[in-house]
Amino acid sequence: MRERKCGEPLKTGRNRCVLCLHGLLCGFFAWGLIGCSAIPNVQGTGDRVTQLRTYRDAAVQLRGLPLTREVAVEKESPDALKSALATDLDKPENRAFLSDTELLLKQFRVLKSGDSLRDLYLLLMSQQVAAYYDPEKKRVAYVDENVGAAKKEAQTVPGMERFVYVHEFCHAVEDAHFDLDRLTKASLVELDRNLAMTSLVEGDAVLVGMDSLCEEYPLNTATPFGAALVRLLGGADMKDAAKEMEGCPPFLGGSLIRPYLDGAAFCNRIRRDEGWQGLDSVYRSRIPLTTAEILYPERRYLKAFKPAIFNPDASLFTAAEQVCATNSLGVLGMALWLDEKGFGSARQLPFLKGWMGDRIYLVRTGETGAVQTVWLSYWERTGLARAFQKHVGERLHDGFKGLPVSVRREGRLVAAVWSTDSACPQAACDGRAVNALKSRVEVAAPSYLDSCWADLPLPLRFPAYEGHSAGCEILGGCVADVKGGAHFFRFNLASGLLLNVENTPDRHHVSTCWGLLRHVGDARSDFTYWQVPVVAKWFRRGSGDAERYQWSLLWGLLADGTEKRARVLFIPVWHNSRTQPAHAQLSSNVAPCEAK
Repeated sequence: MRERKCGEPLKTGRNRCVLCLHGLLCGFFAWGLIGCSAIPNVQGTGDRVTQLRTYRDAAVQLRGLPLTREVAVEKESPDALKSALATDLDKPENRAFLSDTELLLKQFRVLKSGDSLRDLYLLLMSQQVAAYYDPEKKRVAYVDENVGAAKKEAQTVPGMERFVYVHEFCHAVEDAHFDLDRLTKASLVELDRNLAMTSLVEGDAVLVGMDSLCEEYPLNTATPFGAALVRLLGGADMKDAAKEMEGCPPFLGGSLIRPYLDGAAFCNRIRRDEGWQGLDSVYRSRIPLTTAEILYPERRYLKAFKPAIFNPDASLFTAAEQVCATNSLGVLGMALWLDEKGFGSARQLPFLKGWMGDRIYLVRTGETGAVQTVWLSYWERTGLARAFQKHVGERLHDGFKGLPVSVRREGRLVAAVWSTDSACPQAACDGRAVNALKSRVEVAAPSYLDSCWADLPLPLRFPAYEGHSAGCEILGGCVADVKGGAHFFRFNLASGLLLNVENTPDRHHVSTCWGLLRHVGDARSDFTYWQVPVVAKWFRRGSGDAERYQWSLLWGLLADGTEKRARVLFIPVWHNSRTQPAHAQLSSNVAPCEAK
């Protein structure tokens, strides 16, 4: 019997930017810029075509990959967007995909019996999309009314428009090199794999978008302060985003937004060590297949991890039954489902770090045609499996009242069985749960001691990840942290406050005494900054005609200057009155046009 696979409910082959998410990210990062030295941008914004090409050039520069083909920029109305979405969803392969996914979500009571996943998706995306990149037509489209809303929100969230377009042009750059459409289609075999792929694609575009907001400042998401903000995104308050998606089931809204946040933290973990070249290797050599790798890179991705393979016992299904679909919810899916009313951060459920794999079987009985859910999961150790069993039992008890439910555990294996048909006898679920625990699991799980050892707050550790890095941590890196690999070196004292030394293919960073003495150079963001307390400060960004810089001696009391003028004791001694060049000559890689 051939099984049909369930996939991710929120992907149809296009990479889309969600308006409320961008407001959250921009506002959060803008908060971190308070107090930083800035170089005023002397260039005007110019017309819209010129500005969009400036955004494109920023994405190319920051990502470090050339844009090898034309990318059209087109205006699109919400009606046109909705029509394009409907056409896409009505393709035969997508209709089958939506049918399987809708069945899964109804079994988990994410959707009500009368809900249409297709209609929910169309409504949500037509309201929330400000811009998107279409890998099939190789274009960036912006949605009239939603872009207008973005501009209004930009009054309180500076940089909104820039973030949106640089983010989407980053997708265009990566599609030209890694074929995002092919990777997305390959990930549609199951929910967890698609969420992992989405996290990778959206995560690094978030970093590029955020770096573009720092064009006037001596920092980006790779510098210590910016990296700390990115790490905090995983625990960001999502209440405002939930309000923007009012009427959308939290699971669906979370599966749209969390990949941006969790993916940014994962991508920055790789990028800070190996530069953007490290993320290029991720695309080319080892795409994350599970959200566990995204959420716990040290525990999963940087190690030789393969999710558990479940081989059901022959007694689990009878000849009169049909397994109509299979899937894997994964760590992120579990977090979203267990957090019934929120947007489910995995950080709120520490036991999820022990996930080794899960498999969902939707079984249709021959007599009544009712569908039962059989959910198997395997965990690093018994205590983590027991915690998951407890949370699943409570979730089913609260959300599936009056329905037969059975949650059982044997060692590290947990089986949850339920039916959305109240006529199904409880004994049938109990019996199937017992048979589910007879399944054979193929997995390279750590021993109990190794699993516990990884969680102990040891004062001294020597983390080593084959092919990536090795090092030493004292008190989790709070006292001292030394790490090195083939392409990077890092040394911190007191979490970098007393001393921070970092060197990667893209940048170098040295600072002491809470950053009072600092030197930073970044090739992708194209800036150099150094500061000697009280004595002097220098900040340069750009090169050639676009170069801008500022310097000062003794806080500017002794002397200061920019690329246009210099002063000594506040007395002008040099001034360049030449008109600053407009935007550099534009290449033909972008062909903006207005859709009529």
